[in-house]
Amino acid sequence: MIGPKKLSIIRQELQRALTATGDDPIAWLEARMSAPPAQGAAASAENEVLQSLRRVLEAPGSEKRRKPRARTKK
Repeated sequence: MIGPKKLSIIRQELQRALTATGDDPIAWLEARMSAPPAQGAAASAENEVLQSLRRVLEAPGSEKRRKPRARTKK
């Protein structure tokens, strides 16, 4: 949980915001990353955030993990 919101809620809000524009979010990220980089640590931090967003958008939906089976004691 990040702050008062669950991560699933943040993902849903992000998905709604991306679909509201109708543009391809990955294309926007690629254009933003290919722009001439600014100088300084803030520019590299922004680039890292953009790359992370791209990985999240390209990744397939996460599957729920199965709980391990209960074992008997020997």
